[in-house]
Amino acid sequence: MIHKISILLGLIILVSCSKQTQEKTDREKPKVALEKKTLTKESPANVEGTKKLKPVPKSELSDCDKYWRRRFPKDSVKVNYINQVLSRAELSENNRDLLSALKNDEKQSLAFKEVLSPIFRVTDSAIGILTYPKYKRVDNRQIPVSQEMDLINKVDTSSEFSIEDLGKLKFYPMVLDSMYKSTSKPTINYYKINGTGTTKITELGSYFDECLEFYLYSLDTTSISKSDKILFSSPLKLDLIFESNPTVDSIIRSDYKKECLDCPNSNQYQKTFARIEGSDNLFFVYADTFPINDELDTPSRALVYRNKENEIIYLWYEEIDFFGCSCL
Repeated sequence: MIHKISILLGLIILVSCSKQTQEKTDREKPKVALEKKTLTKESPANVEGTKKLKPVPKSELSDCDKYWRRRFPKDSVKVNYINQVLSRAELSENNRDLLSALKNDEKQSLAFKEVLSPIFRVTDSAIGILTYPKYKRVDNRQIPVSQEMDLINKVDTSSEFSIEDLGKLKFYPMVLDSMYKSTSKPTINYYKINGTGTTKITELGSYFDECLEFYLYSLDTTSISKSDKILFSSPLKLDLIFESNPTVDSIIRSDYKKECLDCPNSNQYQKTFARIEGSDNLFFVYADTFPINDELDTPSRALVYRNKENEIIYLWYEEIDFFGCSCL
């Protein structure tokens, strides 16, 4: 089924992407935008075995290269920042577990088991943990390696694909029902702008169109109001101070290079809403409009580190690309 979908999507993209690109380029955009590569199936961040490029001397890097390398550094640099926090901050055991897990996070498990996972309300009735397909490059081919894809293929054995499924969120209740026949479905800790809560995962769904593809673990909303601004989940119980930080917000707004943009991005609208207890330079931020995002090209969630030079470093970052940058 995956093979037939790929062929059909290829034909659809040839016809529709050029039209969609022009339409989205012409529509009104935010006044300021930062660029961050979307983690979709075409992104190297989601492809294992990607050929590593030869390191470029810093003296040969462009200003834009230096800018993005600073804001979104490679894993070894992130680990150095995390180690600095672990050695200096008076962190609770829960928060130490979070940072230690971030150092070793390889994103190989089901999304709701990841140390941090973004939560988005994608329709009026659907809110859940969002994750993207993952691929492994073998002999110049991309082989799907997402566990979510494997789970869906086990219950969806149909060899036919309907064009009516394009651009629709489709759920597969049998996936989690079969996994948890004799036990209750997994409970997750969720974190919102002003507090925390717990709820259960209910179903696994998938969405794909010409320019966007993702999986969604829907949440039991019995105790969740539509007015709740829920942002991310974790299997860990984190100790957070729910507060904004105007200084960090100001740095985020001002720290951008418009000339480095490839696509519209909404990172300049990110705001702090929580600080890691025991640290004075680790903050959770978000960009979104609630209850449904109807304004931003790339709503996002992130954990940022403010270094001694007052620069913002992203230690964890997730977004949805509603603009369709992967089609350009």
